[in-house]
Amino acid sequence: MAPKVIGPYRVLETLGSGGVGTVYRSIDRRTGEVAALKLLSTGPALDPKAARRLAREFETLQGLSHPNVVKVYDTGVFQGYPYLAMELIDGLTLRNYLSLSDEVLASDHGLLRAIDAQRRLGGSLENIVPDELDEADEEDEGPSPFGLSTFGEEAPSEEYSGGDEWETGPGSVRALADFVDEPDTNNTSLSGELILPFDAPGADRVIGLKPSAAELETLNRPERVGRLKDAMLQLCEALAYIHGYGLIHRDLKPTNVMVDEDRIVRLMDFGLAKYISDDGAVTADGRLVGTFRYMAPEQILGEKLDTRTDLYSLGVILYELLSGRPPFEAKTPYELWQKVLETEAPQLQSVNNRGDRVLSRVAHRLIRKEPDDRFQTAEEVYEALIE
Repeated sequence: MAPKVIGPYRVLETLGSGGVGTVYRSIDRRTGEVAALKLLSTGPALDPKAARRLAREFETLQGLSHPNVVKVYDTGVFQGYPYLAMELIDGLTLRNYLSLSDEVLASDHGLLRAIDAQRRLGGSLENIVPDELDEADEEDEGPSPFGLSTFGEEAPSEEYSGGDEWETGPGSVRALADFVDEPDTNNTSLSGELILPFDAPGADRVIGLKPSAAELETLNRPERVGRLKDAMLQLCEALAYIHGYGLIHRDLKPTNVMVDEDRIVRLMDFGLAKYISDDGAVTADGRLVGTFRYMAPEQILGEKLDTRTDLYSLGVILYELLSGRPPFEAKTPYELWQKVLETEAPQLQSVNNRGDRVLSRVAHRLIRKEPDDRFQTAEEVYEALIE
């Protein structure tokens, strides 16, 4: 059962859980503002690296303000649990947003119902239609793990009256991480076990198999292509903004991009963000950070990065969303790296010969192996997209 109170926040409902913690919908008892509260696991389950990422995310975002970049409010430690309070985005991941049918998105009400269905049911909403949203409403039997009914019978938490039961600020989170940290024996290493996120193709997926006629028809719906282009333009604005502050996101992927009920794109999860001016390459002590599928060649090689690394990841996202396939596929990380470093991605026109040609050209230029051969800024990508 979710806690009633976490530091100065009153918990309303559970939004989701993962390997390192849980995210709650909450209210700041000091201000009355609604927030998404990310609470990390504690005790033996506390991951010091995750705690440091949480502190870094707060420090990175606290001075930023842009409509396409998520905001953060607070971070600290409550009874040994590191937490981060941020802007609550009621929305869909970019992939799920683009998977919705035109019929669902014909009205704002349809989008709101899709957002609510994802919150209650979880998982993919691919090609969901209005009738299926009605069925989802009817299938809501009993308390949902994402429903307010779970907490409806509990007494309200006491009003905020101050107190010292929690510590606030990124320093408190780092101090806790340092306290529980042990010699770093299980980090991802170029010479050791690789534990970065890697999405291997499923057993029923043939690498290199072209999309079916039905898949292509879905991918090329004019309304979907228009939504994809609009989302890419907004994402370019977000990247132009953070790059202007000297920041590299380093983990750009569809699940880190949300689209809210007003169809505004938000760039999320800055736990791996890094300032260009920081000394050293992306690796520290031989470690890699990021997500395999979206890594640029220079990121794989551990070279010093700049903003063009994020643009490569943007190109992988665009290629995937145009073709239904990533530009490079493999069964192991090493095979994937070899392809990224040594081979060219299949031409999008050979995978999806009815795909948008402007978007295809932009995607291929973004995923060129040499940074100098790509677009050099997010502003350049934006201009190319509106040609």
